[in-house]
Amino acid sequence: METQLKEKYRYDLDGLRGIAIGFVVLFHVFVGRVSGGVDVFLLLSGYFFLGSQLRYAARRDATLNPWWPIWRMMRRLVPALVLVVVVCALLVILLLPDLRRVDLAWQLMASILYYQNWELASQEAGYQAASWGISPLQHLWSMSVQGQFYVLGILFALGCGWSLRIQRRRLQRKRGKEGGPERPTSSIQTIALPVLIVATIASFAYAAYLHPVDQQLNYYSTWSRMWELTLGAVIALIAPKITLNRHLRSAMAIVGIIMVITTGLLFDGAQVFPGPGTLYPLGGAVLVILGGGPASTFLASRFMRWLGEIAYPLYLWHWPLLIISLAYLQMKEAPVWLGIVVILVSLLLADLTHRFVERPLRQHAARPTRGEGRVREAWWRAHALRPSRGRAAAGIMVTLLAVACVALPPVWAKQVKAINANRLDPEVYPGAMVLRGYRAPDVPVAPDPYVLPDSLSMFWNARCMSQKGSDPTHLPPDDHGGIEAGNCVFGDRDSDVTVFLTGGSHADQWGAALDLLGKQHHFRVIPFVRQSCPSFVHDYEGAFSENCQTFNDTVRDRIIKDEPDLVISNSTRPMYEVGQKQDSVPRGYVEFWDFLKDLGIPFVGLRDNPWFFWPDGTDKYPSFCAVEEEDTSQCGVSAEVPYGTGEDPAKQKLLDRGMIPVDTRPWFCPDDWCSPDIGNIWVYRDSHHISDDYSRSLAPLLWNAMEPLMDAIHEKHRER
Repeated sequence: METQLKEKYRYDLDGLRGIAIGFVVLFHVFVGRVSGGVDVFLLLSGYFFLGSQLRYAARRDATLNPWWPIWRMMRRLVPALVLVVVVCALLVILLLPDLRRVDLAWQLMASILYYQNWELASQEAGYQAASWGISPLQHLWSMSVQGQFYVLGILFALGCGWSLRIQRRRLQRKRGKEGGPERPTSSIQTIALPVLIVATIASFAYAAYLHPVDQQLNYYSTWSRMWELTLGAVIALIAPKITLNRHLRSAMAIVGIIMVITTGLLFDGAQVFPGPGTLYPLGGAVLVILGGGPASTFLASRFMRWLGEIAYPLYLWHWPLLIISLAYLQMKEAPVWLGIVVILVSLLLADLTHRFVERPLRQHAARPTRGEGRVREAWWRAHALRPSRGRAAAGIMVTLLAVACVALPPVWAKQVKAINANRLDPEVYPGAMVLRGYRAPDVPVAPDPYVLPDSLSMFWNARCMSQKGSDPTHLPPDDHGGIEAGNCVFGDRDSDVTVFLTGGSHADQWGAALDLLGKQHHFRVIPFVRQSCPSFVHDYEGAFSENCQTFNDTVRDRIIKDEPDLVISNSTRPMYEVGQKQDSVPRGYVEFWDFLKDLGIPFVGLRDNPWFFWPDGTDKYPSFCAVEEEDTSQCGVSAEVPYGTGEDPAKQKLLDRGMIPVDTRPWFCPDDWCSPDIGNIWVYRDSHHISDDYSRSLAPLLWNAMEPLMDAIHEKHRER
């Protein structure tokens, strides 16, 4: 007869799960590091979940319909998740409008649909210590990895079950033809174990490879995390067959617990896991699984089992409570008193969630057997029995809340799109025109400051800006038929006067003004801009990436080839990358101007706008500050802070080369005060990029500086 998987339930491993999540909470709140508890939690998830799936699939009467285990999994995991996500969203909306960002809205959807790990990776959101401004849903990446593994594990177990069933049928047919005694079939272990071992080795190798290449992606990737869960499944298959000395097992359990609880002291998990360093906490967990004795008795105690039972909701609750508390109190890190409060409230909410959400809504009945009419029975119970009706009503409520979370991001994105498409009435929102004496009526400042940070510049929205991860030798204006087909051509598309805008996002932000001026004064504007990549020849300060250097080389080649009539870019920049906080002229900028001078191409250099930071160095959004603080004097900044006391540092260097310097300081800091709003328009979309609405209001001032040069360029074209 075939052997069946039989495993007595390990209550001590519930205690281990409680310790793992308990240390996650303690390290998040008080230490600001990853403890390794999540990695242990994932291993135990693989141990319990896939082990149970394989045991069921090995049964002769198993139904191999994937719906039932998926339904059981959803009832176990989804209600508590939806509750926490919805409460988190409501708290952000009601208490913390500065966290109402499109990226958080997309994370709501990603959390509910179990792809939060990939969403965070796509947003380039490195796993950071708890502080004001961090996503309150950041921690749900691990729940997404777990959910994805569960679906794959269900399909794998059912595949093993089908393989075992096919073997049985073949042997039965063969026995029917040949006679003789029944022959044993392969066991579920024989089928599953080789596949799981290969998957574990492959995933571990991938994690080890990706660790030095892209640790941020490595941290979130399902494929680099997979080995932690499949290793748990491997242990579930082989542990029952391992027999060890009683004293050795006792020692192993003690050592294993020590390894698990000391991981966070020895490793910075965000920088190490799930690479080879993860073998330390997982090795400790394996020792506990294979061990026994007093340590296991302690883990199986009533308190530790309770902690294990509430581990899942405790993990869900603690992080949003911590982040929202820090944001509401405007603290960078939690003092001891706040940490204790967060932990106590998290424990209380976790216990209540377990008692009144998890336990009532999970599937209590055993998995159905082949041929059992479970759907008909469930339908009858939902109509006839009050408890079943209550669970059905709760299930409908959970579904509606989940749908609401999934529906929110498109609505929020529509609001952002409206900002991008909307044009403020210049009579009501004169912006920079108040600097020319225009009167600004008494109306609320626009647009919505909490939506504004998610808006994008005109060129970015048109996909005409090269992004960090893109090929630096490829220029977006060459897509979709290129410039000849009108791609990435702004201003007057039919003009034969061509202006190139080059540089990074601080050049790109002038696109709205230049597009308007191009239409009014008949020149076309073509952007050759890239994220975090100003225009230079050589990066002497070592502040920018190799890709940025390559992109600049590519743009210079394009300038030589196309010979534009004018190039516009920034002329100064605060080099925060090397500790320089006031605007200056990097040496590579001057080389770029010499390059243009040698080609006989004129250049307009725009002095950079102020950058805003809090004293601790974190980004300061002037518009958020102005809305939330009654005393807005702390929301702006004296012009001396970003500019110093001298004149434009690029002015003389540009004049010496026959170029046009444009000192923008008076446009952003009239009367030597850099204000969050000017002329009823928020000047900045974030801490250091100007809004498109304010950029458009600057168009007449920019034209005053450009007009003599543009008149000469137009006259030259007429003489040709």
